[in-house]
Amino acid sequence: MKILKETTKWDGNISNHTYILNEAGDLIAYIKDKSGEYHEFKKPLKAFSKSRRTFKEVAIDIGGPF
Repeated sequence: MKILKETTKWDGNISNHTYILNEAGDLIAYIKDKSGEYHEFKKPLKAFSKSRRTFKEVAIDIGGPF
């Protein structure tokens, strides 16, 4: 599992969230930046793209089944 904090510099008021990916690189959950809300998907999203965005890998305790 990989946890990525988005660090993209956007023009305007766009939030950067924290994304949780499985071993295959599919998005399984994310944490909203401002509220800290945790959202887990029922099925992994295979269409998650890292192109044109920047990320740093982080280690956090999300309190989930990971």
